Amino acid sequence: MIVDFSVLLKLTVNIDTERSLPPPKKFAADLELFAIRCFKEWNDEFGKDFKDEFNFVFKYLNKYKKIDFESMTVRSVAEARRLEDREQRRRRFDEEKLKKIESDINEFEPEMMIAAKTLDSCLELLIPTPEEFSIPRVEADEALSGFEGLPMTGQEKFDSDEDDRRRETGIIDPVAHSVTVTLKPDFRMRVKKTEDNLTVIENANEQVKLISNKYLPKIKKWLQDISKISTNRGELLKRTIELKRRLTDLTNRENKITYYEDDDEYSSDSDMEVVPQSSADDLLVLQCLSKSTDHDDTQIGDNGDSIGGSFERAKNPTADKVAEVPKLPFDIDLYHWEDDHLAAPRILPTNQDGHSFWSSNSVMDTDCDGIILPGGSANLRTRVIEFTGKFEKIDRQCRTPLPSGKLCPREDRFKCPFHGRIVPRDELGKVINPEDENILEKEKKQSIPDWQDPQLLRDIQHQTGVDLTIPKKGSRKKNKKQSNLTDLKKEMDTPRARLEKKVFKKSSVKKVAKILDGMDQRKFRDKFGDQFNYIHDTA
Repeated sequence: MIVDFSVLLKLTVNIDTERSLPPPKKFAADLELFAIRCFKEWNDEFGKDFKDEFNFVFKYLNKYKKIDFESMTVRSVAEARRLEDREQRRRRFDEEKLKKIESDINEFEPEMMIAAKTLDSCLELLIPTPEEFSIPRVEADEALSGFEGLPMTGQEKFDSDEDDRRRETGIIDPVAHSVTVTLKPDFRMRVKKTEDNLTVIENANEQVKLISNKYLPKIKKWLQDISKISTNRGELLKRTIELKRRLTDLTNRENKITYYEDDDEYSSDSDMEVVPQSSADDLLVLQCLSKSTDHDDTQIGDNGDSIGGSFERAKNPTADKVAEVPKLPFDIDLYHWEDDHLAAPRILPTNQDGHSFWSSNSVMDTDCDGIILPGGSANLRTRVIEFTGKFEKIDRQCRTPLPSGKLCPREDRFKCPFHGRIVPRDELGKVINPEDENILEKEKKQSIPDWQDPQLLRDIQHQTGVDLTIPKKGSRKKNKKQSNLTDLKKEMDTPRARLEKKVFKKSSVKKVAKILDGMDQRKFRDKFGDQFNYIHDTA
């Protein structure tokens, strides 16, 4: 075999570039893989005795035929070159991407560090660390050494003097006094908003918004891009993660702070008191209430014997229910309710006698007292109460089977405009409750077809004069007696007459005249507005 090894390679592995293995290609590829597997097994078993020959063959096949003996794959030279080019392009692309990410980090890192340092300073100003309140050891020793020369008489005097010294200097004995503070996991620090720290709080909020909306999304994008690159990313990845951790810790610290304002900031020690402004409606309410109280007092004085009975009626259990009845505020309609001779509200014109011979036609609607408001005195006796009701959520569908095989998706509370009453149905659209099915059948029998809609038939009869109504069963249509006399009303009912009735109606003519008067008034104002005689208007 070693002697004819080159011939075996030509016939199995196709090392001859001028001659290829016989077709079909699938079996030729299988033969090539089988031969490579056999060569590897021979090398594992007999490679020690023929080390030089097998090493030379394996190096040749690996270098020129691109055969991988580990994965047992055979690639052509073109395919191997294509894979190598692809790998080089990917490597160059990853290097360029890393350079771009590194340049972006170098560009934005100073801004991020400035924002982080600013936020850290604001948090230290708002909530100082415990180390800032600790008393240095040197100061404590000096404070204690200042009292060493005092005379001591007895143990009790020593203890009392020691306590006095600690009370004066503010030193706490760690042995005798110990404080244990337990914080819950969801503990939130509370900071009171004042004029002194308002600027610091606003600055901290601005830095948190800047970090959360601008910097953290950029860092997440960098981490995603770096994670897709497999080479030369360790230092840059560590640097990015450290930057993200610092910014995240600062934002989490700020989010755990709750800001509040003191409602009792303004004291009532000042001599000046703020009096709310009173409107005209409030004055009317006070006047009516005073009248009603005077009237009640006179009734009580006249009917003194009925006080006991009214007091007993007040103890009635229904009095509590009456107290729960909703009440509406006093309004202008109640003030004018019993006034039978109520005058209509008017608006006085700006200048009735603006000119000796020319004035606006709007004066036609007025008299000497002014222009009457639309609605008249009824506006003073009317109160509009808006009631929107309570919204009821729609939680069921029609689900009637459609010709397409689907179910009707119409959602409504009671009735579908296409299929009538909405009743519970199963997944196939069948009615679940038999009683509902009977009700639907009865409604279907009693329902009128769309082409027999009474309103539609009346419109058709009005336009064409033909009555298309189907007579009911068991009833004959009575023929109207035709008269030889001419119906004058029918002759007058023509389209022209109906149009004249609408066009020449008093309100329509008045509306058109008002529009034309407005056009004339604008024309005169534009043309003669610079003259004294046309400056003033009458309405």
